[in-house]
Amino acid sequence: MEYFGQFRTQTIHSLMRVPRDGADYFIRNAEIATLENSASKQLLSFATDDGVSLSESDLKDQFIVFQFNQAPDGPTILDTSAVDPTQTGSTDKPDALTVIQLASFNVGTDEGIDRNIRATLRLDFGKDSNSNSPLDTVFWSIAAGMNLYNEAKKKPSEAKDLKTDFNEAFSKRPVEIPGALGKLSFEVVKHREPKWWQKVFSFLQSGTGKALTSAIGFPAITSQAIGFLDELLNRLDKSDPEILFKSRPMTLALTKRARDSFNSGVPSVSVGVMNPGFCLLARGRDYKGLVDNKPVYMGAYGLLKPKDMEIQEFLQSPASNPFSRMTYAVLKVGTAEAKLNPTLDYGG
Repeated sequence: MEYFGQFRTQTIHSLMRVPRDGADYFIRNAEIATLENSASKQLLSFATDDGVSLSESDLKDQFIVFQFNQAPDGPTILDTSAVDPTQTGSTDKPDALTVIQLASFNVGTDEGIDRNIRATLRLDFGKDSNSNSPLDTVFWSIAAGMNLYNEAKKKPSEAKDLKTDFNEAFSKRPVEIPGALGKLSFEVVKHREPKWWQKVFSFLQSGTGKALTSAIGFPAITSQAIGFLDELLNRLDKSDPEILFKSRPMTLALTKRARDSFNSGVPSVSVGVMNPGFCLLARGRDYKGLVDNKPVYMGAYGLLKPKDMEIQEFLQSPASNPFSRMTYAVLKVGTAEAKLNPTLDYGG
């Protein structure tokens, strides 16, 4: 069975729209997954590049990207199609450089974590097929192992301890996105530890104990190489695998120029935008609970807290936090406009 890469060819886009006559039909139709945003009063659905709408079943484990709102007013998180780019882009700097860190990973309390439970994470980011750049399509790929049980503390690992700097895995080489239009995929599978797993992911000892996350980076690889990597990591059949995040890749613009080029000036066409800052990756099944409870990110703890929850309650009553039952990841993203040069000077 395929646990990684199963839907890699089905790139999706989020479609935000204002409710109109007949909206109830879409909300009730399980074949067209339509999410209601109580904060913006809009409807959100998803469709593939070839126009196929995702069903409720499709969206259950599909990752959705939100940007934490840096404005003091309005929703605390924004769907990427509602984000305005902070990077401009230009003919002199049409491309983008990106660095990504996994700031925290929270495993929902209902997942049943014991001392033998691990997780394997796959993240790919590279040039989207709709980019107008003539440069080659390659991807920066991450394979990471996460120990979901902290043996030293004799309890499931805390969100703040499941973190890693993907830029370090790439030897501090930033992700290159030609045309500043990227394609992001994110997949996580929970499983028991197979014999080969520790050999692939070396967990380092530190002064405070053993690291709980180990990442391997593969910069600038082709789609064929990604397929080979997925095939290596798909050997989980005998390890009680359970998909936490299923991934149809999402198209994301990193600059205003890239967004406008994709939209071609047509307002009804939308593409997600990812700005520098913190992003939340959550599952479709948790969409309503997220937007209704207005999450804010408590970086010191690696956790989400409802905006209206008192800090004392957050610290003393974790069970009353509605986000404790959700599985989600928080990424810290940095971007810069750039001009990529594929040519080499051999002198002479």
